[in-house]
Formats: sequence, structure tokens, C-alpha cells
Amino acid sequence: MVEDEFIIRFTLADFLRDIGYHVLEAGDGREGLDILNSGQSIDLMVTDVHMPGGVDGIELAEHSKMLVPGRPVVVCSAHMSISECYPADEFHSKPYILPALAALIERLIGDPWQKNSQTHLA
Repeated sequence: MVEDEFIIRFTLADFLRDIGYHVLEAGDGREGLDILNSGQSIDLMVTDVHMPGGVDGIELAEHSKMLVPGRPVVVCSAHMSISECYPADEFHSKPYILPALAALIERLIGDPWQKNSQTHLA
């Protein structure tokens, strides 16, 4: 989860943890790049587009796809549309609607409470 607004990031991450996902948090694009480059197993990335620090969500999506082409990326913005978010797999309009975001993530990587040993990282 890459979101520069702390309260929004905290709320989203807390919600996703409550429904069963393991969430790694980044406060800007640079932190997001560090996590992507860390070698950790990441099943999906959710990122805001406009963030301080010189790396935006589209650049993060491109880097994520370069590292793991099949990893889904959800780009979120109040000022863009899906047609402007390539190479993202999905777009979620801001303000965030938590149940809609959860349904989108579940469609992309599965139910976090599946009865198997796989851990889903968002």
C-alpha cells in the first residue's frame, strides 16, 4: 500500500489487515520502490498516483511490472481514469470506498481467508 497521506494509509492498511491481508506500507514513491526492490514476496500493489518525493504511482506500477510482470497493480486517484493509468491492471477512484477496494483486491489475488497455506501480501 503506497499512500502519502498518513491517515488514509493507516485507515486502508488497518481495514485490509482486519479482513485478512498482510499489508506492507509506504508513505511515498521512494519507499514503495524500496519495498519492491527488497525481494519480499508481494502479491499485489495498491498505489496512489500523486505523491511527493519524485516517484509517482505510475512509475511504481511500471517498476512493479518490470520486476514481476504478472503482479497486479491497482492505481488510485481522484484526478485520473483507468485509461490514463497504464500499466495498472485496475483503477480505483478516490475517495476510497473500502468494500469496493476489498472486492477488487479479492478478485485479483483471492480471498485472504482461503483454507490454504498461501499468504497474500497487499
